[in-house]
Amino acid sequence: MKKSCPKCHTVMAKAHLDSQPIRVYKKGEKPNAGTMSDINPCYVCPNCGLIELYAEEPEKFK
Repeated sequence: MKKSCPKCHTVMAKAHLDSQPIRVYKKGEKPNAGTMSDINPCYVCPNCGLIELYAEEPEKFK
């Protein structure tokens, strides 16, 4: 899937975070395996530098 940068509309490059796993969880939740999601994938715009991060398990934020 090709992603276009929402800022400048250039095709974004798929990338990896150096300090993986970086995890995210809903504010007010206790961080544990049931509430945290890894960040994957990551995209970087080679034109303007915008970075997009996506939660691997977005359903944990419902």
